[in-house]
Amino acid sequence: MIKIFKKFKFVLISFIVLSLGLITISYIPTHKDLIVPAEAYNIQNTYQFAGIDTKDVHVYSVSVYSYYNVTLSQYLFSLLNPYAVISEHNDIVNTSSVYINSSGTVQKNVSLINALIAGYQESGKDISYTFLGNIIHSLYGTANRYFQVGDVINEVEGEKITKDKDVNNVLLEKYGYIQIGDYYYINLELNKPYQFKVLRNGEVIDIEAYCMNYQVDDNLLPILGINYYNYNSINKEETNPKFEIKSPDTYGPSAGLMQSLFIYDALSGEKLTKNLIVAGTGTIDEDGRVGSIGGVQSKLTAAIQAKADVFFCPASNYIEAKERFDKLNYKTKMKLVSVNTLHDCIEYLKENMGGI
Repeated sequence: MIKIFKKFKFVLISFIVLSLGLITISYIPTHKDLIVPAEAYNIQNTYQFAGIDTKDVHVYSVSVYSYYNVTLSQYLFSLLNPYAVISEHNDIVNTSSVYINSSGTVQKNVSLINALIAGYQESGKDISYTFLGNIIHSLYGTANRYFQVGDVINEVEGEKITKDKDVNNVLLEKYGYIQIGDYYYINLELNKPYQFKVLRNGEVIDIEAYCMNYQVDDNLLPILGINYYNYNSINKEETNPKFEIKSPDTYGPSAGLMQSLFIYDALSGEKLTKNLIVAGTGTIDEDGRVGSIGGVQSKLTAAIQAKADVFFCPASNYIEAKERFDKLNYKTKMKLVSVNTLHDCIEYLKENMGGI
């Protein structure tokens, strides 16, 4: 046995060192986040409308895989993927699976509702809805001491939240703003309590919340650490045609624009997307306005891999998307189109893609 060990001593030691090295790099965090393309998702699988056949409506959302604070081994493997997007990890972002699931679910549900409102209104169909407040979808830093994902804010600093006057509008009006570089921030104070009324699990509760310090360039800026959307409830009895939602397995709000376009094309009967693969990304609000999203380069890549004919992109993400598109343009005939509203998508398809 000793003779065998001596004979293969170098091989055994090399194997042990290599194994320990692989185990080590599988656990060492790099403080990097990673996004890679996933797939295109047919929105036919999300909505059904009474008496309407959607087989000729070909609208797709695109998804990505996101990994946070990846290990050294994950980072090294990502360098072999030409489509991977690597960024610095932000320590104030909660990346636990429980938090990501709850935040993504709230954002998805708001997106599904907003898309219905925008699509019905744009197609001239009847829809009734009620504004409920600002629903919290993301918490940063110490905000989870006071708030929960899914809290619906009804009131802040004694003033009621409305569809046209959200939390930030109220605070900005009361306390003004400060400018740091090219950006403006609400002038909040670190040790001042801010009063909220929120709806949580069917009960209205009072919350006293404090700011935390957030690093902006060389400045420490007091922020509350919450992100939210307008939150609406649809009255199905007063909506025509009737609809059903088959909630997709994806998370987040970025399918909103494509969901609203699918709804419009289905309800209008114009068949703008027949014989096409129309993909895109972007949040949508109840008025059909498009908002920015994360991971746009990876989502564009997923659309190219799905052989999409057109990719609609929020105007606020266009420069970033165009950078990736220019590198991959030789692989696709897909058109990259910047939009600000659902109506922009519809007009582009009418003017450039033909419809029927």
